[in-house]
Amino acid sequence: MARDHARLDLYIWNDDDFCALSASAKLIYLQLVSQSNLTYAGVLNLSVKRWGRPHPDLDLAEVRAALAELDAARFVVIDQDTEELLVRSFIRNDKLYKQPNVLRGALRRAFEIESPILRAALAAELRRLPVEITGPAPLVAAEALETGTHKAPPELEAAMRVRGSARPAASARPAEAGRVGSRANPSANPSQKDQGEGSGETGEASLPLRSKKEGFPARATRDARSAAPWHARQDEADHSDDTGSARQQRRAEAARLVEFYAESVPARVGAQLVAEVIPLLREGIPGAAVGAGLAAWSTKNLPTSFLPMLVGEQMRAARVAGTDPKKRARDAAMAARFEDLRASAIAENDQHGVGLAIRQARPQHADADQLHALLDAALTSAAEGQAA
Repeated sequence: MARDHARLDLYIWNDDDFCALSASAKLIYLQLVSQSNLTYAGVLNLSVKRWGRPHPDLDLAEVRAALAELDAARFVVIDQDTEELLVRSFIRNDKLYKQPNVLRGALRRAFEIESPILRAALAAELRRLPVEITGPAPLVAAEALETGTHKAPPELEAAMRVRGSARPAASARPAEAGRVGSRANPSANPSQKDQGEGSGETGEASLPLRSKKEGFPARATRDARSAAPWHARQDEADHSDDTGSARQQRRAEAARLVEFYAESVPARVGAQLVAEVIPLLREGIPGAAVGAGLAAWSTKNLPTSFLPMLVGEQMRAARVAGTDPKKRARDAAMAARFEDLRASAIAENDQHGVGLAIRQARPQHADADQLHALLDAALTSAAEGQAA
């Protein structure tokens, strides 16, 4: 049955993570949760043109940028390959878990999801539901979703008949389920939360480009920082918390890759690229593939949200029309070699000679010829230093 209304938590406007989003991202999020075809599992088919139609003042690139911002902040999860979108905390925030029949419908619809990325995100969400209210069915569904099955297993049907042992009070507002954008909710990454990663591992919304404080001091702070290069502001954000954590290391690596392979972009674009790179690194995609994708993006007129697809092309060794296949293969091979050398220099904390040159290199376009020139210059400089 199609939805005829949407639930909106009034506390959303007091939530720091939601308020930190851009105006267009807030608008698109509210539009997504009020779509009539949003399934009880919180899934929509990716329909950028249709979502952009009610907004004559936004072009498609701005709608895609808003979606990328929501994805980076974990309010939604998007898979470009399967063209699916998950409103990640929908079951919790719409309180579907309190309605046994609706929850059953949501769990059944979950197995229609094609994307393994969305399935993993939804499985993590189902594990966060209060078992004392839902019973064991969400946990059983989470396990089955991660196996890749597209049919609800028999044990799920059995688990659905087991009711929870507690009913929430009408006036109760669970701390975890109530707020739409709290650090335990849409902007957090549930699959990584137990490993010490929260809403900070996102993109533009968590950078100092947009202060989370309200009023004139926040605006003054943002304006004062706008004069610095975007990567300098990124460094400031990286060192504002636990710089030794895996989250901060990934953020620093994402900023370095963007600065290296897509230099000379506006601050807002740089922040959006970092937001796209962080999830790729979190998936374990090699820095060489990400760097090659960024280098390809810098030569095309595409929104930042297309970066994962360009990285995927590199990983699949696809050939882009208009590019010399031999040169593309040589660039990719050199990028892989350069990244291996850079990783070794970082691991060994090499502050001299070739290691230092590799770590400090900042070419505008990192193709094979330029990378070779960098290495040759570094080797020559190191040799001259030893001779002296």
